Amino acid sequence: MPQHTRHSLHACATAVPILKSSNAYGLQIAGNALVGKRFISLKSLFTPSPPNGAANGTVRSKKRPLLKADDLFHPLSKSPIKEMREKGRLIQMHGCCPTCVEETSAKGRAATREPMFECPDCGYPTHCSKDHWEEDKEHHSQMCGYLREANKDEHDLRSGRTLREFEFPSAQLPEVVVNFSDWDTFMYTRSFTNLNSDRSIRHVSKVLTYPITIGATLHQYSPFTLNNGLTPEGLKSMTALRATIKEHDLARSDKELVMQQMPLRIFVLGARAEAMLPPHLYLQLSYLLPNSPIHIFFVGPECIPTSEETRSTIIVSSRLALKYHKGYFHDAIWNFAPFDPFTDVFFLFSPGMSHPRSRDGWMPTIEKLLETKCAVFATGFHERDMGSDVEGLEKDFGNKMDWLLHPRKNPFASLKRDFGIRNLREWAIANWGIYGFRGKRYEVQNK
Repeated sequence: MPQHTRHSLHACATAVPILKSSNAYGLQIAGNALVGKRFISLKSLFTPSPPNGAANGTVRSKKRPLLKADDLFHPLSKSPIKEMREKGRLIQMHGCCPTCVEETSAKGRAATREPMFECPDCGYPTHCSKDHWEEDKEHHSQMCGYLREANKDEHDLRSGRTLREFEFPSAQLPEVVVNFSDWDTFMYTRSFTNLNSDRSIRHVSKVLTYPITIGATLHQYSPFTLNNGLTPEGLKSMTALRATIKEHDLARSDKELVMQQMPLRIFVLGARAEAMLPPHLYLQLSYLLPNSPIHIFFVGPECIPTSEETRSTIIVSSRLALKYHKGYFHDAIWNFAPFDPFTDVFFLFSPGMSHPRSRDGWMPTIEKLLETKCAVFATGFHERDMGSDVEGLEKDFGNKMDWLLHPRKNPFASLKRDFGIRNLREWAIANWGIYGFRGKRYEVQNK
């Protein structure tokens, strides 16, 4: 059976990428197939909560910082950090010169050369020669600034400093309302007090884009409204889910009602990167819905807990459990049935449903999803990626589904760009856009 494709750039969201990752439902894209799967995991940045419970995780560094804040830019070939030098060599081995590519297209040349010339402005090996680098106006005007930013970001994460931006706030005070307009207002109203630079916010957004995208979609103060993408059918689905969340809020002071509560079940299909996040990061979702018992099901052929975990269920708190199921949803559906639109919701993070090599593999999963009549939300890592999936859904299932959320930019997308090893002009932003759909409900009409 063809396997689902998560484009590799998206999958890097759990880790600082040295190399690109494979798709959550199995398939590696061309560039990554050459260079394999290796990561510096962000899990190593976290330690258990301090005794006072003030934060969910604290980043410690026993060694003196290798790099200072004013010394983060280094050409990859001369970086003091081994992993960055290795990344530069991989780009030289498997990358291509964009100027050569353009000449190949224009003049019919048969081959391109490896990018052995290192751009002095961004530090990445970008072209085969200085002449081709100077000719490439697109690189200087569009790409170089982003690559320089990525260079400094990655050196900062490996600098050896204490990464205090990963000291996250704990439970929200009941009287404090969270604002979901964008990352800035969210982090301000959630008291992320250790974010003192744009770089810090980029670091944090890359790992929190998954739980906060889920939370912002389900919360009563969601940014997605009838005036901002939500359809009338979408309002019906969200009203059902929020009715359950409201019941949880009302039952918080009644022990008997608490015992009778049905948990909110969140299914993440094609899970890979999001399943490998440190479990305590999902407490940030639980804090947004503080009275709701939440079970998150990560489902996919490559769905495994983090490397240190061997359990299939991780109890993070009294109200949050993470469950891992290795396999395809359409094969395992009876392990989760029955489904209820009031308690169950699905998320597909950059699934690549319309990718030529994965489309057939996703078809049976989408069929089963539509049969549940539960809300389904999916993301894409840029406009073209999202548009391709939306077009494929319309073509294959247009008469069987209702749109819940029109495709649009996600205010809680990662603020970092990830770049391809084989082509530095290929970039991705985790959860750049979002859209929602559901199996069509047919109204009974009297004649």
